[in-house]
Amino acid sequence: MTSLKNVFLILFSILSTTYGSLAQETEKPLHRAGIVLDQDYFLKFVKPSYATDRNYTMGLGLIYQDKKLGTSWVFAPHRFLAKKLFGKTLRDYDIYDATIMLANTTFTPEYLGNLHDPVSEFQRENDRPFASLNIIGTSLGLQDDAGNKLMTLGINVGAIGLNVSRAVQTTIHRDHWFGNTADIPYGWEGQISNGGEPTLLVTGKKDWLLIGKRGGNDVGFFQLSTNAEVRLGYYVSSGLGINARLGLLDKKNWAVNTLPMANLTGLTSDNKNLWELYLLTGVKGNAWLYNALLMGQFKNSPYTISFKQLNKGTLDWNLGFGTKIPFCGKQALRLSAMAVGRSPEFNTVSEFNRWHTWVSLQAYYEW
Repeated sequence: MTSLKNVFLILFSILSTTYGSLAQETEKPLHRAGIVLDQDYFLKFVKPSYATDRNYTMGLGLIYQDKKLGTSWVFAPHRFLAKKLFGKTLRDYDIYDATIMLANTTFTPEYLGNLHDPVSEFQRENDRPFASLNIIGTSLGLQDDAGNKLMTLGINVGAIGLNVSRAVQTTIHRDHWFGNTADIPYGWEGQISNGGEPTLLVTGKKDWLLIGKRGGNDVGFFQLSTNAEVRLGYYVSSGLGINARLGLLDKKNWAVNTLPMANLTGLTSDNKNLWELYLLTGVKGNAWLYNALLMGQFKNSPYTISFKQLNKGTLDWNLGFGTKIPFCGKQALRLSAMAVGRSPEFNTVSEFNRWHTWVSLQAYYEW
């Protein structure tokens, strides 16, 4: 828990220093603070048998978004990378979103029994390993003049293998939170990089709005967008996706993020406060060369998935709804609920090669 306390202190220091450097500015753009909760347990309400630990089992993220942060020292690496990668193209883009996120994600095999139980060896050697990730994530969003193209650069700094996930999951199962009847997990001593080691991820993503562009009207009823993404670090992968929104829409909020621990929509500098109520869905194909949470990092881990066993292609899907409830000038609440799924990430023995799904709940306050 000391490690988690230190992470909170670092995040507080970043925010305090940033606002000290920006105190002289008079512009007051939109702000957003919120929480993201990913849990496979919520699938119990769809079908009880779905509420088991299957790969990505839980995640929690605290998010703060403020465009002004984008010009601070915290995002200097993002601006440097954007300039080097996109060069003169950036002249048509402006900063529209800067996000800081404190997050934990937890991954477990289906069998949670004792690591030293001989009966468990078959499961241990052929299922995914226990793994946990704690990060401070930062992302900088750039938007073209027409508002129909977005570029996002992200940098996550953190640790794999800390005991935060172990403590939380053990407590939930042992004390039967929310009526949980799952086994107490006794395999965390074999997690990837047990005890903790540093890790890093750099991501680049570009989104294009295809249908439902703003034009002279901000209110719409259908939007279709596509995106491409590259990830380097504890993931080495790429992705191509397509997303759709259907309902009462504010056209400027078209970009959608659905990966574990991602803020659903980017911030916008336009302060028109419009109602939204919509269905959203999407699919994304991913190509993989490395996944540290399956294959291990620098520390030796007793159970890992080999490169040969790693599936080089996966498919993600999502289906859910979202709403924005405006009140009092610029203030608003944003709420969303999505079912998210991913195809098998590894190929060992057929009984362990499974799709896994979870529910993502998000809530934000804007002002």
